[in-house]
Amino acid sequence: MAGENVSFPNTFVLLGFSEYPWLQIPLFAVVLVSHILTITGNSSIILLSMMEPRLQTPMYFFLDNLSLLDLCVTCTTVPQLLANLWGPEKTISSWGCITQAYLFHWTGCTECVLLAVMALDRYVAICHPLRYSLIMHPWACVCMAAACWSSGLANSLLQATLILQLPLCGRHTLDHFFCEVPALNKLACGDTTINDFSLILGAIPFALMSPVTVIVSYTLIGRAVMKLPSAEGRHKALSTCSSHLVVVTMYFGPAIYMYLQPPASSTQAKFMSFFYCVITPLLNPLIYTLRNKDVKAAWKKILPLPAEYSAKARCPPSMRRDNQSSLGDPLADFILVGVSDRPWLELPLFVVLLVAYILAMLGNISIILVSRLDPQLHSPMYIFLSHLSFLDLCYTTTTVPQILLNTGSSKKTISYGGCTVQYAIFHWLGCTECIVLAAMALDRYVAICEPLRYAIIMHRPLCQQLVAVAWLSGLGNSLVQVVLTVQLPFCGRQVLNNFFCEVPAMIKLSCADTTVNDTTLAVLVAFFVLVPLALILLSYGFIARAVLRIQSSKGRHKALGTCSSHLVVVSLFYLPAIYMYLQPPSRYSQEQGKFISLFYSIITPTLNPFIYTLRNKDVKGALRRLLARICRL
Repeated sequence: MAGENVSFPNTFVLLGFSEYPWLQIPLFAVVLVSHILTITGNSSIILLSMMEPRLQTPMYFFLDNLSLLDLCVTCTTVPQLLANLWGPEKTISSWGCITQAYLFHWTGCTECVLLAVMALDRYVAICHPLRYSLIMHPWACVCMAAACWSSGLANSLLQATLILQLPLCGRHTLDHFFCEVPALNKLACGDTTINDFSLILGAIPFALMSPVTVIVSYTLIGRAVMKLPSAEGRHKALSTCSSHLVVVTMYFGPAIYMYLQPPASSTQAKFMSFFYCVITPLLNPLIYTLRNKDVKAAWKKILPLPAEYSAKARCPPSMRRDNQSSLGDPLADFILVGVSDRPWLELPLFVVLLVAYILAMLGNISIILVSRLDPQLHSPMYIFLSHLSFLDLCYTTTTVPQILLNTGSSKKTISYGGCTVQYAIFHWLGCTECIVLAAMALDRYVAICEPLRYAIIMHRPLCQQLVAVAWLSGLGNSLVQVVLTVQLPFCGRQVLNNFFCEVPAMIKLSCADTTVNDTTLAVLVAFFVLVPLALILLSYGFIARAVLRIQSSKGRHKALGTCSSHLVVVSLFYLPAIYMYLQPPSRYSQEQGKFISLFYSIITPTLNPFIYTLRNKDVKGALRRLLARICRL
């Protein structure tokens, strides 16, 4: 009997995200837009490097290979994912599955080695600049790229050969959204020791040796940079490496988690795979474009800035003041530059923001509704969560409609009054969210460290008082900032290099002494950012100590599982806020600042409901019950 069933089935069933039926249509829209942007972005980098003579260097040769790999990764996995999300059919042919696993493994291993080679290129450029052209000559670069592709191919052939010999005994359901080697190994009914061992052994040179090479290269780079006498020289040297470091972190982090730990749960594995199949290839061209002056200069040569915004953005302040009064007209409209200096980015950004805005609205409204309608969610944790969702709704509604209007049309202006209201509300919401996140950490501390007294300590009146303190303290801080900011003279300066009106951008626009504003902003924001963050870290320090005393690993996992979503949300919120508001004003870059502002005004509110939903059984159960009630109606 067993011998009849050991061959590969004709088709495999890819479960994908079918356990989250409410997620499939929104996810289809996100994946489709991401796929289009990934193909556009990576193809553009390849074409740009071929067309622009200044980009025909070893660094951009390797970047072309990276873009080609990202194109291969997405074209290998995403079309099948889109087909499964859109229709009821969730199958893939057996040879299509093997081909997909083979191509994905090939491109993945190749990218590991290529990222190490790119780090070596940066090491030679910074530590041996006079010998750079001798060491990194064209033939050497071609040989290194060929070594990357051929080593990835060899490892992929080994894994594919071993997979074809696995007995599956009629099993053909993969709890994944594409065919991947670890998922196929788990499907086998025979002994997979050889497969597991070869997978780990094959992953060591790619997922361990490559990161070690990167770390060693950047350690030597860091040592060389520290020896440079001028701060400007150090900044210039490090800026050539920052994009690559971000890409390396985004790629190797999930890869190490997936391949070099004991077999993870299917749900975690497929969401981790989704990150490096869809998100990483999408972000790579944006990271290299936004941080790279050579690439931006090449884009400007091909797609020049529209004359009306180019003239206004480049016009020196002294020339603008010639036609303005000494204090300017405080009621004049402000021009929000946004990405008008990158016209090719406006349409893709409009589509991404529109989809993200719709998802943020649907996700946060759903969280609020289930928290109110489901009796099982009438607890302190979900009181705070519903307020967090309401804050995220207000965040996006305050900023995104204006960004969509400016990005989707030739009009890039906002009235003085509208600008003032926007940064007043935005600052209010930001400070309130800091306190709410600290209150949520306190709630988790009491639930885990004082479970028997939880109902007594975290009673409803106390929760309402904590929420009221959060909203009122945020309002008070916002009023102080607004009063100080509206008194600033702008001397005719009307061009804000941002997507929306924000206090730091308004202070930078002023032509007067802003010491009082800068000091007040730094002191108050330090209080609202650092004090709540210290309380959160302290709470989780006590939680970790209590969890380590729990005897069973299942109990420890359950305790930590209730905190993981909150920790992710805290990281997504606080890291951009600290970078934006708690660095010296002289180092504040509007170019970086406006994209960081975009992150925490739209990306974070969009991700929050998904983070709490995907990791929380109570919320998932409540959503299912709510959907069942709606269907019965």
